[in-house]
Amino acid sequence: MNILQVSGQVLGLYLGLFIGSAQAFDPFTSGPYASQHKTYYALVNTDLHNMIDVWVPDTLDTVDSPILFMVGGMGGLLPGVAYSTIFERVSSYGFTVVQPWILGNNPISNYDGIWLDDVMTWVENHLKEKLDSDGIGIGAVLNHRNVFLGSHSAGGHVTVEYLKHHCGDVKGSILMSPVDGFDPFGWIDLFAITPGEYLNYEIPSLILMCGLDAVKGIDGLGDLVPACAPEDLSNLRFYDALPGNTWLINATDYGHGDCLDQFFVDAIQFTHFCGSADDSVPREEYRSFIGGEIVTFMSHTLGLQDCTISRYMEDPSLMPVKATVLKKDSVVSEHDACLQANCAWQSDPFPHE
Repeated sequence: MNILQVSGQVLGLYLGLFIGSAQAFDPFTSGPYASQHKTYYALVNTDLHNMIDVWVPDTLDTVDSPILFMVGGMGGLLPGVAYSTIFERVSSYGFTVVQPWILGNNPISNYDGIWLDDVMTWVENHLKEKLDSDGIGIGAVLNHRNVFLGSHSAGGHVTVEYLKHHCGDVKGSILMSPVDGFDPFGWIDLFAITPGEYLNYEIPSLILMCGLDAVKGIDGLGDLVPACAPEDLSNLRFYDALPGNTWLINATDYGHGDCLDQFFVDAIQFTHFCGSADDSVPREEYRSFIGGEIVTFMSHTLGLQDCTISRYMEDPSLMPVKATVLKKDSVVSEHDACLQANCAWQSDPFPHE
């Protein structure tokens, strides 16, 4: 056997392993780990000022676990259990999800996002000890240097404001139907984004939009009842302002709250709080889609899988729901988004050409 034959066999082996690995990654199904959920309450935990819901991969094997900090709807008022199905899926791939929430907070100071620093500090100092004490996630090694910020609805305003102050260890942002402003009418001048300007931080970002975001829950009353995500205050407003590598995926058949667990979807439909998909449209597939896109984005950004997994964010034919995709490259740097990313921050907005 000559050298060329040996080299060919070795190359074939590597290609086989590569192709097998790429084919094995299917973000729209559950990952290799079980997921456990735990709620920690401010009243019984020193230095914790918010309730936090936590999902962690439940394994005895050692697993490096990047952390997704999530700010839920209504600027962080929704509890994490509203998103249980999605976060169980994300956690099953080895990630830890932390969602802080609180009732009765000061909405002005809440929207500046700085309170997230206190949550992150508590998580770094205490969460692993709490999880070990509760006997869950024993093998999960919480990676506080690989952090993502996620949000839904008005939580998008909070996470953007946080990143406008500083990036810390945040490697990427995930914005689910983000909404800017203090109120849905846009009457109060409290906005995170100035249209026509880039933000002052550059970071890989994923925007998960709904085709029915701008549909009102109660129609026929003119401007008395606004949509939960008015067109001028949501989605494209954020996409246009982000100077980094950004994907916008629009699930065209779904409404603003359809990503939530069914109890909360039923409440939205009963109250007509937001526009919602017809009952014939399956929510299970949509929640699998959302969880899978989050897993793909974080895995791709950190280089945890082969770069070709970006196809799950860019090729609608691979997605379990009807979708359209926009993608833009960074206007600040040419770094490969498939490698471990870092946030570039400056005090002034990046120049907009």
